[in-house]
Amino acid sequence: MKNTTYQNTFIAKTFAGLEQVLAEELRQLGSSEATTLRRGVVFRGDQQLLYRANIWSRCAISILRPLSDFSFSSRESFYENMQAIDWTGLFSKEKTISVIATAHESEVFNNTMFLAQLSKDAIVDSFSAKYGSRPDVDSSGAQVRIVVNVMGDSCKVSLDSSGDALFKRGYRRATGQAPINEVLAAGLIKLSGWDSESPFFDPMCGSGTFPIEAALMSANIAPGKDRKVFGFSHWNDFDPKLLKAEKERADDSQTSVRARISASDIMGNMLDIVRHNVMDAGLLGSIEIRKQDFFSLHPRETSGVVMINPPYGHRMNRHNVKELYAKMGDSLKHRFAGFRAGVISAELEAIGHLGLKPEARHIVFNGPLKCTFNIYDLFKGRRNDYKAGKNTGTRKRIQKRN
Repeated sequence: MKNTTYQNTFIAKTFAGLEQVLAEELRQLGSSEATTLRRGVVFRGDQQLLYRANIWSRCAISILRPLSDFSFSSRESFYENMQAIDWTGLFSKEKTISVIATAHESEVFNNTMFLAQLSKDAIVDSFSAKYGSRPDVDSSGAQVRIVVNVMGDSCKVSLDSSGDALFKRGYRRATGQAPINEVLAAGLIKLSGWDSESPFFDPMCGSGTFPIEAALMSANIAPGKDRKVFGFSHWNDFDPKLLKAEKERADDSQTSVRARISASDIMGNMLDIVRHNVMDAGLLGSIEIRKQDFFSLHPRETSGVVMINPPYGHRMNRHNVKELYAKMGDSLKHRFAGFRAGVISAELEAIGHLGLKPEARHIVFNGPLKCTFNIYDLFKGRRNDYKAGKNTGTRKRIQKRN
């Protein structure tokens, strides 16, 4: 029966397809090690990096602090291993707790509700044995959230350092249909290769998540700098001075938006939602907002990035989907030459009707919807001529450096 504990190791959870950009983000924040997992990244660092990652991460949903990794053969041995964790050293009995439990391929646990209940029993019994009283359980708004993952006869136990999910930036109080998640939007912008300074267009902006996340990047605004409480705020080792110092550093690093960022939509009622969200994000005046049909939009710039989250089949009549995508592809090719386009869609078949060849393709999930995110370099003329010119330019730059 193994029981492994962890020191200075954390796990950042994210959406499938964003693991690499999250790992790079964590390296830039100061982690010396960042290894990708399925829908996550394992990274190493100290308490300061944990606080910094929660304040700064754009691509993490939550950040877990692993506590223990043990094997078990029965419910009794599971309970013993859970109770052996130093719960009273981690948080006080005055805190409220909840357990988020999952089980896969387990002969012992075929009911996650029972797994969660047995975990809670082991935790609160630890407090009762030491203090004669125990923490209260709060299934919806707990101060301390414990994550229990069972796979076969193995269990991993973690504390959620974030509390509320990190995609809850605080600015999106209103949405339209099928809004894109903030973390997913930020990750897709990073995947597009946008440099935070060149023009950025979202011509089907919905509630404005893409342009708001782009503006936060361009102004170097930490998405979590104004959050009052994190999960780690309720731990025994919480250092309020360290958190304050990290937030002050985030405030000091903020600049003005360095790019022209434009949000447009044909639906005027959506733009009212965008304005409210932009205002709540503190970005009023930094994003151009206008009612505009994408098919009549002519950018005055000759380069930049255009991000599109077009209507999916469940948001429109099915017979119009292919026609929409074909028309959208023509518009991108003829009016956005010189731009890079990123298109996310759950219409895995219809996206081929854009008539464009992607430079890169990523499979991601927008909630339960499996989507493809395609990146296109847009150009005039034939693809072979464009590629030849691009390769010539690359060779010249290499020769100049040498």
